[in-house]
Amino acid sequence: MRESLVAVVKEMRANIIHSSYSSIIYEGHDFSCALVSADGRLLAQSLDDNPLHIFAVPHSAREIVRVFGNDIHEGDVFLHNDPYTGGTHLNDVLMLYPVFSAGRLVLFAAARCHWGDVGGSTPGSLSGRVTEILQEGIRIVPTRICEKGKLNEPFLQLLFQNMRNPAEREGDFKTMLGTSRKAAEHVKRLIVRFGVEKTA
Repeated sequence: MRESLVAVVKEMRANIIHSSYSSIIYEGHDFSCALVSADGRLLAQSLDDNPLHIFAVPHSAREIVRVFGNDIHEGDVFLHNDPYTGGTHLNDVLMLYPVFSAGRLVLFAAARCHWGDVGGSTPGSLSGRVTEILQEGIRIVPTRICEKGKLNEPFLQLLFQNMRNPAEREGDFKTMLGTSRKAAEHVKRLIVRFGVEKTA
């Protein structure tokens, strides 16, 4: 079972490498993927993932569950990058994609990708001269950007338009979303085959 979950993560990595818009992702491989239980335990990662990314994913997942509680539904998608609530630095944007079975939240597919720019005072959103986090870019506290399958387009455009090269940011976002959807499909097939308890 463990290797089946790891295989899902490996496919997530392959999809992101082949579909992302940013060279720091498809060439630099500055991203990580994981599967996390409904209560925030790390279930699967690959040997290629960045430990600094992976270490923070369960903390982000628990924060999102804390904020939204029972108000998490099939078709929801969450974004997060806030270092004060489980993120790493602002450029590392996490997408959490809930996976449900028979109305029950089973786990999250997680993808944390380094976005080349998230606003702030300098291109690339990284500078040794900043004196406060507001100068580094946009803090995304746990935010539902898709509710029951419906994307919050106004929020996404607000987000992308406050970043340099918004088309590239949107492209990487869509890559993360498509990758997470595909991972959810694979996990659901594993649930059908092995059952919920063995899967998560």
